[in-house]
Amino acid sequence: MSQVILSQSRESDRIENELRDLILTLEIEPGLAISEASLIKRFGWGRTPLREAFQRLAEQSLLQIIPRRGVVVTPLSVFDFNEVMQAMAMVIGPAASLACKNLTDEEFSGLEHTLEQGKVAASKGDYITIAKLDYEFHRILAVATRNRYLRHHLLHLHQVATRFNLASWKRDLNADFSLKEHNDIIIALRKRSEEEARKVMMEHIENARKRVMGTFQQ
Repeated sequence: MSQVILSQSRESDRIENELRDLILTLEIEPGLAISEASLIKRFGWGRTPLREAFQRLAEQSLLQIIPRRGVVVTPLSVFDFNEVMQAMAMVIGPAASLACKNLTDEEFSGLEHTLEQGKVAASKGDYITIAKLDYEFHRILAVATRNRYLRHHLLHLHQVATRFNLASWKRDLNADFSLKEHNDIIIALRKRSEEEARKVMMEHIENARKRVMGTFQQ
């Protein structure tokens, strides 16, 4: 019995990751009502682990489980984005300072790798890859805070913001400003300057907010 439960748990983890990727890359459109039956038919997912994945993704603000309507991909709302960025602004500065103190050589290499791969993706107009690398860049920094509560909070916010960033980049056909700001962040972190790291990170988040808001108001 325990082996069956463990197997279902692993299956729900896999489905959660695959479905999250489809949502974050906008392959499943915001506001779309998801058909449980169609997902099972398309991907061969099991019903029970799929429902578990639905619950987890709802907790991550990526899905909405609505009585008598079913499961809906959370729409891209400018009001939601504003709240996300307000919450981000409250914690991102101190988080950058903590990361500045704790980053290892391996983590610095990871940050630089995401930046270089991002430049390659930008040259190809591959904004989905840029979005994944952007999340990875901020994931490394969240982990480097060495605070599991702060890490969890930051990753939740960055996941919600990913779809907005991707929609903005795809509409503007330009992610160069974000990549340059990532480079500036790395430079500040390399100096081990907590104040400078805090400053450039706050500027990065505010600039991202302005870019996305400008895009959605066009």
